[in-house]
Amino acid sequence: MKIPNNLAEYRRKLNISRNELAGRTNLSPTYFYYLEKGIKEPSWHTADKIAAALGVPLEEIFPQFANRKSPLPTKVAQR
Repeated sequence: MKIPNNLAEYRRKLNISRNELAGRTNLSPTYFYYLEKGIKEPSWHTADKIAAALGVPLEEIFPQFANRKSPLPTKVAQR
């Protein structure tokens, strides 16, 4: 089952490569490929870490976590 998310859309909009995002989050670029294709679904903690690294609210990237509030501060995405 493909899990909808907006990760690729936001990553491209911010002009951030998978490798760069992987470095910001300590996750592998391959993992981001699987997330963007809907092959894997992140845990809430991992999704929160990704959203914070992009500086985007969690629910905008991963709507399935819309009812959860992030304890992490969002960082302003750097270009």
